Parts: sequence; C-alpha cells; structure tokens
Amino acid sequence: MVSHPRTSSRPDHVRPVNEPQPARVQVQGGRPSAVIVHRHWQQVAGIQETWIIEDEWWREPISRHYFALLLENGAFLTVFHDRIADSWFTQTY
Repeated sequence: MVSHPRTSSRPDHVRPVNEPQPARVQVQGGRPSAVIVHRHWQQVAGIQETWIIEDEWWREPISRHYFALLLENGAFLTVFHDRIADSWFTQTY
C-alpha cells in the first residue's frame, strides 16, 4: 500500500498518462522486425494485432498504424507508425 503523500491534488499539475515515446524500429515489408527496448535491439517474434487510426481530419489530422508485438524475449509491446510525420513511437497501456 502506498502511503498518503500529505499534499493536496492540484489540477494545474495534471500530466498525461501513457504519452507515446519515440522509438527506433527496423522495418521489413512495412512491418516492424526489430525494436530497441532498454537500449538493446529485440527481434519481433510475432505481430499479434494491427490496426489503423485516422482521426481529427477537421483539425489536426492523426494517421497512425499500430502493431501489437510479441518480442523474442517474450515481452509484449505496442508501437505505432505516425504516417504523417513518418516516425515510430511506443505506446503503453
């Protein structure tokens, strides 16, 4: 059990949870084949699921291709390719 911090909560100190983090990903055929985790390359053992998000076209568009990965060490990791910025990110849940 976590002890009470003895401070009041403040709405001006709210921070987003699970912000996407930049990732280094090797790609083969448009799919991740390896990703850096804790400064070491991990091979992708399998892709469990993939989905695309297209949203906010009327404001600031979002276009992401998500991949739920099984890594060679048995860990699961979700990454996405920001198709507008052509950048890769990890996303934890």
